[in-house]
Amino acid sequence: MNPIGAAPPLTPKLARALIRSLTRGTAIPEGVQFIHVGHGRWLDAQYEVLQEVDEDGYSETKFVRGMYGAGKSHFLSILQEHARRQGWLCAHLECKADSVEIDRFEMVYERLMSKLSWLQDDGLVGGTSETTDSVRLLLERWAHGVHRQAKLPEDSVRRPFDADQKIYGVLSQGVLRTNLPPDLVQALTAFARASWERDEEVMRAVTTWLHGSGSSVSIPGRYTRSPSGMGTNGRAAPPAPVELKPIGRGSAREVMRGLLWLVREAGFKGLLLCIDEIEALTRLNRKRQEHAVQALRDFVDNGGAFRHCCMYLAATPDMFEGADYFPRYDALATRIQPVGGKEINFRAPVIDLDRTPLQQEEMMQIAQRIWSVHQIAYGTLEIPGFDEALLRKIIAALMRSRFGRIARPRLLSRLMVWELERARQDPAVYRPPGNLDATILDVADKLDKERA
Repeated sequence: MNPIGAAPPLTPKLARALIRSLTRGTAIPEGVQFIHVGHGRWLDAQYEVLQEVDEDGYSETKFVRGMYGAGKSHFLSILQEHARRQGWLCAHLECKADSVEIDRFEMVYERLMSKLSWLQDDGLVGGTSETTDSVRLLLERWAHGVHRQAKLPEDSVRRPFDADQKIYGVLSQGVLRTNLPPDLVQALTAFARASWERDEEVMRAVTTWLHGSGSSVSIPGRYTRSPSGMGTNGRAAPPAPVELKPIGRGSAREVMRGLLWLVREAGFKGLLLCIDEIEALTRLNRKRQEHAVQALRDFVDNGGAFRHCCMYLAATPDMFEGADYFPRYDALATRIQPVGGKEINFRAPVIDLDRTPLQQEEMMQIAQRIWSVHQIAYGTLEIPGFDEALLRKIIAALMRSRFGRIARPRLLSRLMVWELERARQDPAVYRPPGNLDATILDVADKLDKERA
């Protein structure tokens, strides 16, 4: 498989952004590749799953399990980085930050549409960018493909009716022959034709509708009707406008199925949807929790009846072990619980990061990489007392620590940045912590309070 683009360089600007994010114990998605270590067999298994879903056309749903700070979001970011380079479209949602409610698929759909991202030769498209509308760009990418298939002549601008007929002919062999929801078919048909005419109002209306904003939109009927039925001179009475009904609870799943068709038609291998912080469903009342778990079971069973879609759902161990959560619902618990002895199945429904914790040398590699990132961010500094020997003391103290509520990778990230910043700001008087165990305990307490 050929990558679509090369990895972006670690610039001082990106390095500083990564260091700032590590002060919170997490890494921004754009920076995880520069500090990533470990969990290789889990990742290799997921890369294999992605390839199979691309080739075979089914859908896959998996859970990522790990205690707070074990690297669940980090794992998902690495997976998405790989997927984008292999030609996948991705979306990453956080239940708390993005106000995602698993029991309401129309909300999941709306949120993922605002987070679509992919990779082009000139870099990342979409994601968290506030300057680009990835839904609009996806529609334009598909429409340009339709225009290429129409093989429009050079003078098509002066012969708009002929061009419209050719475009409609391509659509008749494509989207108009599908069993996708009628409103979606009309929306795509209108966008492909309006984009050729540069009708910005219609293009914007279709984009807004596909976002799932909960509002209906009206588009000119001529964009959804055959050109031959409207007269060659365009003087026939225009057909009535077409109203696209809001995408809501009753239609979101079907439109999602259509979105996956569009993703493939636009040249992508599929959609990788990652939903983090599933434990947020504990804030719902019991009835809504049951609906949410039922939705999760449906995803596990058949991917929500989708195709070319991989879904990864990240949650803390409490969700898998707590009597009030997954174990309470046999239909879900029996589908995801491990089978057999102690051997790890890296293709299992649950990716249990706690079963493959980072070892001492891997933790050392992370510390060294964070140090390197900090040097790129702020320049190489020779700081007496901050050296490889100190890193090894920090790692040894972390490996001795026993904090069941917070995993070591997050403790290490916070502690490394804290010490690096302390040393950088006053290198002449910097002294390493005298009591590393007490320092680690203090960092753990702060992280625990932030988590609450």
